[in-house]
Amino acid sequence: MTEMWVNMGPQHPMTHGLWNLRVRIEGEVIKDVEPEVGYLHRGIEKISEDRHYNEVITLMDRTCYVAGLSWEHLFIMASEQALHITPPERAEYIRVLASELQRIASHIMWYSAFVQDLGLMTPFLYGMRDRDLLLDLFQSFTGGRLTYEYMRVGGVRNDLPLGFTGRCRQVLDWLMDRFVEYDQLCLSSTIFHKRCDGLGVLPEKLAIAYGVTGPMLRSAGSHRDLRKDRPYSIYPRVQFNVATATTADVTGRYLVRMEEMRQAVRISRQCLDWLDDHPGPVTAPQLPRWLGAPYAPVGNEAYLLKRNYPTGLGFSMVEEPHGEAGAYVVNDGGEHPYRVKFRSPVLINIWAAKQYLPGYRVADIPPIMGSVDVCVGECDR
Repeated sequence: MTEMWVNMGPQHPMTHGLWNLRVRIEGEVIKDVEPEVGYLHRGIEKISEDRHYNEVITLMDRTCYVAGLSWEHLFIMASEQALHITPPERAEYIRVLASELQRIASHIMWYSAFVQDLGLMTPFLYGMRDRDLLLDLFQSFTGGRLTYEYMRVGGVRNDLPLGFTGRCRQVLDWLMDRFVEYDQLCLSSTIFHKRCDGLGVLPEKLAIAYGVTGPMLRSAGSHRDLRKDRPYSIYPRVQFNVATATTADVTGRYLVRMEEMRQAVRISRQCLDWLDDHPGPVTAPQLPRWLGAPYAPVGNEAYLLKRNYPTGLGFSMVEEPHGEAGAYVVNDGGEHPYRVKFRSPVLINIWAAKQYLPGYRVADIPPIMGSVDVCVGECDR
């Protein structure tokens, strides 16, 4: 039978974004694939060199448009390390709370889009309904529902509003009941199992060899999670379990993300309990004026001079919803970072498609790639 190449993208319902998957097929069987990315490249790393540190945060929300708070957290930790700034303890708890709520919102967005690809419309409607509750929470303390610009080098922009912790607990209680419904709708569906079980298998050794991280790696039995293995912020103080599976297939990735949402609720509740009992500042004192200090003393213009602030390097990694994201920031003493570099987990997870797609059929591509949870914004940057 003659082999041929077909393009699935760059505008295709399977891609969930602007990228292309070239597929070499023999009949309906996939022989090879070549991912093509770069359609959404905006030069965020280069643009960051011409922005104040806190102005770069605006770009972070547009790096991954479903996990903006996670990428904000990533960049500010690297920047604080480079600038030798320590944020207040309350700001650290607010950041982790925001990041875990963002993890739930991102996974619900993945769940809604993924099940629709399988032909299950009701779970999509349920998922979008529940995600809206989280967006209401984000709007209450950041002012935005998709792009937030909330975290700051040295803390966060503002404290949580009055009554937020109570409303947040109500939403978390509601979501825990809904997660049971999600499993009932999917795991009791014959269609779900026929389209997910045993597809897109990526064994642990191959995943590690390619640098695959996040739910894709943990679905193969690995317990690697940066929040445990390389803990940052206040994660060493909270109790949670690493979500894993053993099948390394589409179903395994579904199970991992569902359990991750439950564990994110567990972490969020611990943060809320601490925040209720520990009021305090949310911004570090004595910040340079160009980092947003509102009341810099008159005659303190030396803060604005280049190389007046200590130089340094900053490197951070976070466990964002898609996997391990990294940020490298070089501070040469000026108002802008001298160099910024990011590591996108989605880019690596897409590139491993040469291992988990060949051998399956063309009709299997949407559920397999859907289980990867592609976010092209962070992939191209």
